[in-house]
Amino acid sequence: MKRLLEMIEKCNTISIVGHIRPDGDCIGSSLGMYNYIMDNYPGKRVDVYLQPIMDKFKFLNGALDIINTPSDEVYELSISVDCSDTDRHGEFADIFKNAKNTVCIDHHRSNMGFGDLYYCDPDASSACEVVSRFFDMDKISKSCAEALYMGIIHDTGVLKYSATSDETMFIVGKLIAKGIDTQYIIDETFY
Repeated sequence: MKRLLEMIEKCNTISIVGHIRPDGDCIGSSLGMYNYIMDNYPGKRVDVYLQPIMDKFKFLNGALDIINTPSDEVYELSISVDCSDTDRHGEFADIFKNAKNTVCIDHHRSNMGFGDLYYCDPDASSACEVVSRFFDMDKISKSCAEALYMGIIHDTGVLKYSATSDETMFIVGKLIAKGIDTQYIIDETFY
């Protein structure tokens, strides 16, 4: 975990890529990572690459800055979230592949491992839960917490699915403590 934060600290241009047809967990983990870096590492340029997202997700900080078209830019660091393999990056696969340094953070059992730094926990409830482990909870902003909470809510069926663990609930509690509007996130993005 420490190695990821060291990589972020050393790189000035960072891309974040998720999977095709992004769902709540993909969007939440992408924007959670985006907000954490923007809040805690000033001076970094961070670009999120995803296919267009539904309007119900656009309240999240950074959602309107998501880039929907591929780029030829070679980033110093590219972070893949919620992706079991590079084919799932779709039209953004080259952004990840061409980066000088790559990181994969995931929770899918089918992930066979890719990237210079690879971390996958198939027992985790969501990519957002896994991403949260990398962050200092005291340094998570409300905007970051909203994104991560939303992703966890979506991949756990509002904390009902069997992958919801005591660790999931601990993380959710820490995110709620940031003052997020849990009712809005559940009612407006999940139901």
